[in-house]
Amino acid sequence: MVRKIFFLLLLFLLLPRPVKAVTSPSQDYVIENFQSKIEVNQDTSLMVTETIQARFDVPKHGLFRVIPVVYSAKGKTIRANLKIISIADENGQPYQYQTSTLNQSLKLKIGDPKQTFTGPKTYVIKYNISKVLLRWSDHEEVYWNVVGREWDTTIQKAVAIVYSPLAKIIQAECFAGTADSTTKDCEVYHDISTSTITAKTPLSWGQDLTVVIALDKKNQLHFPNFLQRIIIFLTDNWGYPTALLPLGIIFFAWYKKGRDLKYLSDNIYIKNEANRTKMVSLFEREHLPMVYSPIQGLTPAQVGTIIDEKVDTKDIVAEIVELARLGFLEIKRTTKKKLLGREAEYTFFKKTKDSRRLREYQKYLLEKVFEDDKTKVTLTDLKGKFYQHLNTFKDKLYEDLDKEKIFEGKPPKVKTKWGFLSAILLGVGFLAIGYFTAVNLNSGPTILFFLSLIPIIILIKNMPRRTAWGHSLYRQITGLKFYLGEGKWREEIAEKNLFFEEILPLAICLGIVGKLAKDMEVLGVEPPSYLNGFTAAHFASDFNHFNSQTASNLISSPGGKWSGGSSWSGGSGFSGGGGSSGGGFGGGGGGSW
Repeated sequence: MVRKIFFLLLLFLLLPRPVKAVTSPSQDYVIENFQSKIEVNQDTSLMVTETIQARFDVPKHGLFRVIPVVYSAKGKTIRANLKIISIADENGQPYQYQTSTLNQSLKLKIGDPKQTFTGPKTYVIKYNISKVLLRWSDHEEVYWNVVGREWDTTIQKAVAIVYSPLAKIIQAECFAGTADSTTKDCEVYHDISTSTITAKTPLSWGQDLTVVIALDKKNQLHFPNFLQRIIIFLTDNWGYPTALLPLGIIFFAWYKKGRDLKYLSDNIYIKNEANRTKMVSLFEREHLPMVYSPIQGLTPAQVGTIIDEKVDTKDIVAEIVELARLGFLEIKRTTKKKLLGREAEYTFFKKTKDSRRLREYQKYLLEKVFEDDKTKVTLTDLKGKFYQHLNTFKDKLYEDLDKEKIFEGKPPKVKTKWGFLSAILLGVGFLAIGYFTAVNLNSGPTILFFLSLIPIIILIKNMPRRTAWGHSLYRQITGLKFYLGEGKWREEIAEKNLFFEEILPLAICLGIVGKLAKDMEVLGVEPPSYLNGFTAAHFASDFNHFNSQTASNLISSPGGKWSGGSSWSGGSGFSGGGGSSGGGFGGGGGGSW
């Protein structure tokens, strides 16, 4: 249920919002002339003066003008600073107006709500807008949507005048028509400081006029410095650092609380409680110890848990084989006829031996394999039954490791604690990112947020910290796994039969039993005495089959299903950059009221 709600919320945040739009021009009024004068200031802001000459054929209060101030493209958001200087008539008499926010735009509602009028009316809207002058490698750029395509009436004449006294104009283009149109249905005239752009035909609803002015890189404009640009970017795109904040907090927690401890001494074979410790360095490359023998005092299940900080089904299989090696049970392989060919069957026989010296989890495992005082049980008998004892076995094993002070705290509890804290951080972060995406129509932080989940999961998985002694054992186990996997023991170990009997359970929990079995088969070493019915000639295939079947049957539920491994457009406005009508900053639209 929680996953469904989470998924629906994600769809709500990412799907584009329906925007209410006027689908036909208004017949109540017409704009006879729309002239915009755009002056490039030394601080790179633009001083825009829009002179709108309208004629109202029915009683109206006035106009409203919508000007976008939040722009998002290619994962980047720019929140322009727009300041209204004045709104007046052609004689400088101020109009009454109200400002409000409409999605990513500023809405100006101009006129007296208590009065209506008909006939001609002129509106002079003067405002300053910053952070909209683009910088490219070979020029600076004014990319400005003069009129906007959301006017609900016809604009009979549209003119733009761009004045740049401090930066030479080296190129000018224009686009007129519907959104994304590349039609240049407009005229351009420019000299070194002024460009005049005129639409050739009237503009109706859904059409606009866009100008692109390239300024010489050698100019007197004062752009923000590097630090100011960083601050501006982070302020406008706060969604990105917010998306990475949970990852940053979890990484800091792992850096302080999750890294293993180690002895200051390089001796990893002696447990020294008095020896001082330090945390393992982040990029430290420790030497690989040469280990060919079982780790003294550790059972296979402990070895498997220490190396990956979790109890796997292969650890249980390894412990069953270890109990066979210790003489508490015998594993016998037999075959029986099937409709097509033969099928291997495995039977466990309990032996009479005092189990008081076994560890608690070993006793529990032996008891549950031979439940109800049975002395003989087939692997098939355990299918659909033994799975219910897995969690108890796991708890007893973690309890034993905790007593031995291998980890600082039980790994499952540590992972659960940090998983819960991470869930809270991610929930808060998701809401913040959802708000950013909805306000700015920029899904980049949302994508980054979900990508950060992968390293967060990895960090939580590695949050359990080994003590200095636990880390020493981990290094020994790592060396043993490497040298067994490389087969280097084949030339070093003389007593190969005895070695194989002792090392086989460890090879299972380390995940390299297949390699070891093949090596033994090549050497012609006889299978261990506790494995009855296995032959040297086919030992690799026979034991691999036993290993996989045991793992599957131990975790299978009554439904017969198991997991198999464990139960548990932001470019330039010129032709090379995709310029078109409707692009750039500015735009918006307006209407009457």
